[in-house]
Amino acid sequence: MAAVVAHGDLDGLASAAVVSAVLRKKRGAHPRLLIAQPYALHRTLLKLASEPPELVVLTDVGVDEAVWPSVRKSVEELTAKGARILWVDHHAQTARVSLELAELGVSLLYTGSGCASTIAREVFAPLTDDPSFFAKLARLGEIADNVAGGDRELTLLADRLAAALSAPSSKDEFKVRLVKMWVEEKKLVDDEVAVKAEEFEKALARKLAEIEQRVVFEGEVGVVIDARGMRLEGLAGHIASRLAREKGKVVAIAFSPNEREVVVTCRVPPHIDFDAASELSSLALKLGGGGGGLARAAAIRVPSSAGDELLKKLGELLARRK
Repeated sequence: MAAVVAHGDLDGLASAAVVSAVLRKKRGAHPRLLIAQPYALHRTLLKLASEPPELVVLTDVGVDEAVWPSVRKSVEELTAKGARILWVDHHAQTARVSLELAELGVSLLYTGSGCASTIAREVFAPLTDDPSFFAKLARLGEIADNVAGGDRELTLLADRLAAALSAPSSKDEFKVRLVKMWVEEKKLVDDEVAVKAEEFEKALARKLAEIEQRVVFEGEVGVVIDARGMRLEGLAGHIASRLAREKGKVVAIAFSPNEREVVVTCRVPPHIDFDAASELSSLALKLGGGGGGLARAAAIRVPSSAGDELLKKLGELLARRK
C-alpha cells in the first residue's frame, strides 16, 4: 500500500497525479491520496498512523517551522512502523531542515529553480504509461506556480484549473476526484471544472470590490490590507496576486480563518526585490507564530492577540523599502 500527501493547489495535485500514475503502473492500484496544508501536515500524517503504508510520498508540502516539531514526531512514528517516505518539494524551509529529514530516513527530492511539478515532469513522467500526457499535466503545474511559461492554450488551461481548485465550493473530495480523472482517463478538464472556474471568477470579483476598502497602509513599495472579519472563502492568495499585478506593489493581506489566529498572505510582483518568505517568517517567529513559502508568495500565521502588532510591523517593514 502507498499514500500520496499533496498540497491542494495545481502544482501539488499535478505532481501528485504524476507520482500516482507511476505507483499505479508499478503496483497495479491507486495510492491513497490526502490533501494537506503545511501548517496542518502533522494532523494529515496522523491519519496514516493506524495503518502505515509501505511508502508515503509528499508533494509540494513545505515545512512550516511553527509546527515542524509535531511534523517530525509524526514522521518518526511512521518510519518506526516501517514506512518509507519520499518528500518532493521546492520550498526553502524544506531545504533548511533537509539534514533532519535525512537523519529521520526521509528521502528528499528538492529543486530551488522550479516547483514540485518540475521534478514530476523531469523524474516521474517518463516512468508513467503516458509520458506525453503527464509531462503536459506537470507543465500546467509549473505555469500555475509561475516557474515556467507556456503557449496560449496551456496558459488558459492552467488558469482554468487553478481557478476551479480555488472556488469556494472546491473541497478535498473534488481535488481527489480530479487527480483520479487525470490518472485514469487522461482528461484534463470536465464540466465540473468549468462550473467551478466560473464560480471562482465571480467570487473573486466580489471580494476584490470589498477588500479595496480595507487598506491600512500603502507606500511606494507595498500595501497592507486588514481583512480580519471578512470571509475570504479561500481567495486570499488570489486576491493578493491580482492586486500585486495591478498595483505593481507588494501586497500583504491579513485575515482571520478562526478566532485563534491571524494569517497574512503576501504576493510580490516580479520587478520588486523582496523575499516574502524570509521577511514574513522572521516577523511571525518574533510574535509566536510561523509560516513560510516562496520569495514571491508566502503566508504566515500568528496568534490573534498579535494581529495588531503584526499589521503595524508589516507597514513599518514596507515603509522602509524603496
